[in-house]
Amino acid sequence: MMAQGTQQAWWDSPKFTIDCVLVNGSRQLEADGCVLESVEAGCKLSTPDHLKAGDFVKVQLWLEGEESFIDIRLAEVRRVHEHWVAVEVIQVSQNDRIRLKRFIDAPAAMHIEEPALIDHLLIRA
Repeated sequence: MMAQGTQQAWWDSPKFTIDCVLVNGSRQLEADGCVLESVEAGCKLSTPDHLKAGDFVKVQLWLEGEESFIDIRLAEVRRVHEHWVAVEVIQVSQNDRIRLKRFIDAPAAMHIEEPALIDHLLIRA
């Protein structure tokens, strides 16, 4: 019998983190950034070709002019094509979700666009 609490769930700490800056917040959220791989000594720069659909990642999404990033604790890689990674947001705090929505809705309100899809993110890494 296994001891309780010693086994870490596979989604608790994704091996990869994508650190990126939002560049386009219109209909499709787009960001520029890099893929970081967790290693014993901390993290090292990686490339999107180490990712595949179905992988779980963390995303640190920086917004222009803001001091702290949106902490997407869990996202699932949907597609990897050349240097683009499409992810679906699974877990983000309510507070960060509101910050992101407010950031995106500000320019969109002036153009009367459809609301952005904040659960899907396209990252050039």
